[in-house]
Amino acid sequence: MSVNDRVASMFIRMIQGETLYLKDEETRYDVKGRTIERYIKSIREYIEDSDVNLNFVTKTNPPRYCITKNTDIPFEEILALLKIVIGTRSFNKAEFAQLRNRLLSQLSKEDRNKAIQLTNSTVAKYVPVESKYNLLGRINDFSNYINDHLTIDYKYHSSSGLVRQGLALPISIYFDTFYFYVVMYNEESNQSFPYRLDRFEEYAASKADKIKMPRQLKKDDGSERNNTYLLSYGNKVNFEFYYSGYPQTALDRLPDSKIKQTLDNEVLIEGNAYTQGLVLWIMSQGSRVRVKSPVSLVNAVKDELEKTLRYYE
Repeated sequence: MSVNDRVASMFIRMIQGETLYLKDEETRYDVKGRTIERYIKSIREYIEDSDVNLNFVTKTNPPRYCITKNTDIPFEEILALLKIVIGTRSFNKAEFAQLRNRLLSQLSKEDRNKAIQLTNSTVAKYVPVESKYNLLGRINDFSNYINDHLTIDYKYHSSSGLVRQGLALPISIYFDTFYFYVVMYNEESNQSFPYRLDRFEEYAASKADKIKMPRQLKKDDGSERNNTYLLSYGNKVNFEFYYSGYPQTALDRLPDSKIKQTLDNEVLIEGNAYTQGLVLWIMSQGSRVRVKSPVSLVNAVKDELEKTLRYYE
């Protein structure tokens, strides 16, 4: 193999994400370290003199060399994204593998191996939520509907077991607690409702009808998202409750809330949320929550508690 062939081979391997160790290259080509350093110098000078989107990286202890792209996402960001994807459990195993491999491919071989080692135990135990549909294609479809302001015909399997058909205008996509949701505007009711993305049995852009959402009903997605827990239906209320658990737990779950008063063994928290989701969260906290107002929320929690107690009579 000629010198040029060796340099080209080393360059290609580095472009593919491999880290070259000086000692390993000495053995591979049966040459001294100074010869390998000359090959490496040629590669480094080519990158520095060329208008390419690459960085040449030299590391020591042991001496090794790699190439990174300026567009590469840092290792810690890739690892964080991997952990988030694993934690959502939203994607079936095939889609999860696709996402994982795509993220890992952004790393050098050295960092890729490290990321694999740091995620192997959780990947082996990955259990997705139950769904018979792929999500990535649906996310793409509904993103296009939203971007192009397209009305859709749909068939939807609700949580009550009923299958509903309708016509609506998709306006935004959210993620919350395992599931992706699309918020759609219904012209007949003049309201927007959330739908779980994996529960659509059929959907397609409508050929006959086009819905336009009234300007006064358009909401800021970020503000609305902060007001929504579990994206549930119900009336929006201003609430107050006493909380004896770790305060930040409540504040994190109910973003549009704050501590109104700090007492000896509890805090008084106030905020805004939708009733149905708020009741579900309050029930999950057991005796750590005591609702102060409004009366409608107090009664809703009492009703749920009474229903639960009847199961044990």
